[in-house]
Amino acid sequence: MKINPPKAIIDEQEPFKHTLFGRKEFADSLTGILRNVSENLVIFVNAPWGEGKTTFSQMWRADLRLQKLEVIYFDAYAADYFDDPFVSFSGEILELADKKLSEGKGLIERAEFKETAIEVGKRLASLAAKVGLRAITFNAVEPAHLEELKEIAAGVSEIGADVIEKEIENYTKEKDDLKKFKESLAKLAAKVREEQGFPLTIIVDELDRCRPDFALGLLERIKHLFDVEGIAFVLLVNRSQIEGYIRTVYGNADAEAYLLKFGSLFVDLPRKQSIHAYQYEPGRKEFCSRLVEHFGISSRVRDSRHVARCMSVLANHFDMTLREIEKAFTIMAIYYSSVTQDQSNNDFLTSLLSILKIKKPSLYQSLSKSKISADQFFEESSLNQLDVGNEHEFNWEWFKDMLDFYLMSDTELETATSDGNAQVRNGLKGIRSRWPGVGRENIIPTLCWKLDRFSLRPQ
Repeated sequence: MKINPPKAIIDEQEPFKHTLFGRKEFADSLTGILRNVSENLVIFVNAPWGEGKTTFSQMWRADLRLQKLEVIYFDAYAADYFDDPFVSFSGEILELADKKLSEGKGLIERAEFKETAIEVGKRLASLAAKVGLRAITFNAVEPAHLEELKEIAAGVSEIGADVIEKEIENYTKEKDDLKKFKESLAKLAAKVREEQGFPLTIIVDELDRCRPDFALGLLERIKHLFDVEGIAFVLLVNRSQIEGYIRTVYGNADAEAYLLKFGSLFVDLPRKQSIHAYQYEPGRKEFCSRLVEHFGISSRVRDSRHVARCMSVLANHFDMTLREIEKAFTIMAIYYSSVTQDQSNNDFLTSLLSILKIKKPSLYQSLSKSKISADQFFEESSLNQLDVGNEHEFNWEWFKDMLDFYLMSDTELETATSDGNAQVRNGLKGIRSRWPGVGRENIIPTLCWKLDRFSLRPQ
């Protein structure tokens, strides 16, 4: 058995071979937009943490390479120890141009871009090093702000004031440098597009893991320095996290309105199965089946398809991310590894508790300490509204009776089995404790104890 989730392996010849939720179709749509829209684009692709944004970007990039299209992948988190992403962006752009433009093509454009980028980069580095004011963005010094900057200069050290005063004096030169940089970037981008029929595209990943000031500074750079025709940015983000950064830095700001200043298009990474009847795309069920095999759980349970079915139905109900599903499977794999095969005799309950441990830890703790009634459990878990979808073999009524049997007080159980509905009465009477020597009220706490014994992290 294994206890660590599988690593993403991208088949270079068939990148979307193991993709979920119709993401190949989504990638094709994204490619189409970039190919056919000539204006500069900034596309925000939103998904929660753990939903496979990085894996998607790697698959998409490999798919583009099969089409002879080169793009830049920028890991923002790996670069957030730099003060400014400008140099990294410029270097990556030059590298892509060198790769796509054969010798003799675009030499002038490449040389001009490099020269103007050096000038802009030097000024940005000088200002950051000498003043240390991140809030000053290179081209954001408009005439209306000059007096404000003079006031700032009066309030800082003498050296800092001199630097700012010098920047004000050089304002015209800076505007000219920026204009030349954008013109050279537009020319180089046009050459790249002419060569590959696709814009100069930068995929920005892991932005939502960066420091708030760096993340927002990067957005400012994209907006103010790289907003030229022929340049496209695709930002894979957890949008709620970025909006949290905005509020952290700017206080009670309208985060959505702030993002609208930077984005051309906003789209969610698909995380549900296609609704088209003619097209079936793998989803959580197939993902759970793969994990059953990866972790080796199939060798430890009576019916591996039943485990995959339980996990997928419950994962859909609790709207789990792919990473959360993997964590739940890790808990199950550790449990199945630590007990004898004859002890692992309640796969539905093991699946449910493993998921609750990840998705609803407070509810899990209440179950582990026998501090919750059956009615409270079904209310807090919303399992009374469980939709099993097309899983006709998922016997929810039986599982519900089992949970009632384990969670009801003696009085509640006696009432339900004597005065209740005949179907309920017969269902509850059919449940038996599957662990000899363990009372029904201790089944769930005992299983929780077994699930908690080993952990990938100190407890």
